[in-house]
Amino acid sequence: MATRHVGHAQELRVRSADGTQLHVEVRGPAEGPTVVFAHCWSTSLASWGPVVRGLEPNLRVVLYDQRGHGRSQTPITRAGYGTDKLADDLCAVLEATVPDGHKALVAGHSMGGMTIMAAGPRATFKEKVGAVLLTNTGCTELPGRSTAIPLPGALGTLGAKIFLTAPLPLGPANAVSTEVFRFLVMGRKTDRATKRLCARLVHDCGGIPRGEWGRVMTKLELDDSVRQISVPTVVVGGDEDKLTPPWHAHHIGGLVQNCEEVRVIPGLGHMGPLEVPKTLAELVDKLAINHVSAGPKV
Repeated sequence: MATRHVGHAQELRVRSADGTQLHVEVRGPAEGPTVVFAHCWSTSLASWGPVVRGLEPNLRVVLYDQRGHGRSQTPITRAGYGTDKLADDLCAVLEATVPDGHKALVAGHSMGGMTIMAAGPRATFKEKVGAVLLTNTGCTELPGRSTAIPLPGALGTLGAKIFLTAPLPLGPANAVSTEVFRFLVMGRKTDRATKRLCARLVHDCGGIPRGEWGRVMTKLELDDSVRQISVPTVVVGGDEDKLTPPWHAHHIGGLVQNCEEVRVIPGLGHMGPLEVPKTLAELVDKLAINHVSAGPKV
């Protein structure tokens, strides 16, 4: 594991189980309770920035780019993609950043939530995780429940699969693509700056990893793994989320063993960390205060 300091962030290169190199950033006081953030499909750790800026300053924040995103390594073959790989990566980050005897809060958005749910049965997860926040995510039936493509029945499901798996490069963000992404993944009242940020993050993702991870999500079946999550959990959804409609939040809330709250936010689309960062920061702060240890329990 390589380490360097850039500004206020400590940058790490963490090796996952199959050798994939992950870019990790650690911010905040070394003695503070740790929060680990896993970002969504087709963005990067930067998507959690608006939430991180609203957190209590005593928290120690760990962010990482999912494989194939941001500054993490992109798998060379299809074997490098799968929910088991997502779980491997999260566990590698937990091992590298959460000291023995400590517990972390893990927060995941969309594919980041799927990462957390896939890791639920892992020994490292059970050892290192003290609480969970899941926002705008699902663990099963993603294409079938999606309303992103406004077509009836099987046509809508097929359209959702095509949207998720298309490997085409998107090119530079522009006014048209910004509005397309707003329609697909954000609430109707999203402000212009947030729409532009979302489009820029998605356009920066490579076409091949975007399509490969989309393929994984079309076949997602994580119910059994979710049932093994026993730590206090909060699940957030949006009533305007077309990719993971509120059914998913309620479904997950019914599977985890210790669901503290299922909150469906009016006007929220799919991009919780960009659309409602203040609300998510408040939930993270509350979970960290109530359930995450800054040191070994005695």
